[in-house]
Amino acid sequence: MKTRRKAVRTLAYNTWRREWRAANPGATKEQRKEAWAAVRAAEVRKARLTMKALEKGGFRVIPAKAG
Repeated sequence: MKTRRKAVRTLAYNTWRREWRAANPGATKEQRKEAWAAVRAAEVRKARLTMKALEKGGFRVIPAKAG
C-alpha cells in the first residue's frame, strides 16, 4: 500500500511540475513549493483516479529494485 501511495504522489507531482514549469519558466524554488502546496490535494486526487484507471485496465506499478 505504501508503494502505491508513493507512486500516486510521484505521478501527481511530476505531471503537475511539468505543466507548472512550462507556465512559469522564471519561477523560484520557493514559488514552486508554495504553488504545489496550494494544489497538492487536487493533483493527488487526479493521480489516484489515473492510477485506478490504469489498474482497471490491467496495468500494475512495480517499484524498481535498488542498485
